[in-house]
Amino acid sequence: MTTPTLDDDRIDAMRAGVMHAVDRDISRRGRRMRSTIGLTAAGVLVVGLGGFTVSAIQQGAGSESAGTSSSASDARSGAGVASEDAAAAPGRLDESEPTDQDRQVITTGTILVTVTAPRDAAARLSTFVEGLGGRIDSRSENGAGEDASASLQVRVPAGQVSATIARLEKLGTVDDVSLQNDDVTSVAKDLDARIDALQISVDRLQAILSAADTSKDVISAESALTQRQEQLESLQAERRSLAGQVELSTITIDLAQERQVDSAEPGGFTGGLRDGWNALVATVNAVVEVVGTILPWAVIVLVLLAATRLVARRTRR
Repeated sequence: MTTPTLDDDRIDAMRAGVMHAVDRDISRRGRRMRSTIGLTAAGVLVVGLGGFTVSAIQQGAGSESAGTSSSASDARSGAGVASEDAAAAPGRLDESEPTDQDRQVITTGTILVTVTAPRDAAARLSTFVEGLGGRIDSRSENGAGEDASASLQVRVPAGQVSATIARLEKLGTVDDVSLQNDDVTSVAKDLDARIDALQISVDRLQAILSAADTSKDVISAESALTQRQEQLESLQAERRSLAGQVELSTITIDLAQERQVDSAEPGGFTGGLRDGWNALVATVNAVVEVVGTILPWAVIVLVLLAATRLVARRTRR
């Protein structure tokens, strides 16, 4: 039997057959790998994006089998990363211990002050607080005289609390000071990390929305983007409120009227003589008043007695 001659054409045909078999094997393995990756991404998307990811996964599964557009695949991968960023945000805190300058502290308290004129003191205190760059949240004034009082809730810069107390000591007597410091450094850092993660998620979803080429992709991306933006705005508002409380301390100041002390009369011989004379004069006045009250009745009684005696004499005669 004669062995066939291996010419160039024969060698090229054999090489093409082998490469075709290898390509089919590689393609088959690639499909299995893509299926595994698709299932893993589906689990992440279901946890992170809810309804939006469910529709994206379904469309992604169809694109794996039918060869749909690459924009849906980009949407799935971007949304999955966004979900992972949002889920991992609370844990992205700097583990290093913050310094005193980096600490976020909220100061609140109450101060009781006794003053000679609560209304005037309240006006002066309001001017002082506004001069520091603070503000008056509420102000009330009640009563008059010894029952007068005033109450103010002021917001002063955190570094001016001691200066405010020193000013109150000039207005009157500071009877009671109660201040509380609440360290919210960890809360502020957690909010900052969550805001950064959500901002990244919003930016990626906006990029996905701009690259979407089907109405279904656009609707799904817009729904997820709206939800993320609402969460971002809520966290930003909470962070601004926290920053405001840290920047301006809240202090309630109660202003009470100072009690007037009765003046005492001088003592000794002069004081006793004056007290005795005053008592004598009061007694004489009382006697004179009694005599003046009895005198008209005495006149009437005397007239009646005289008439009675006259009638009796005539009767005896």
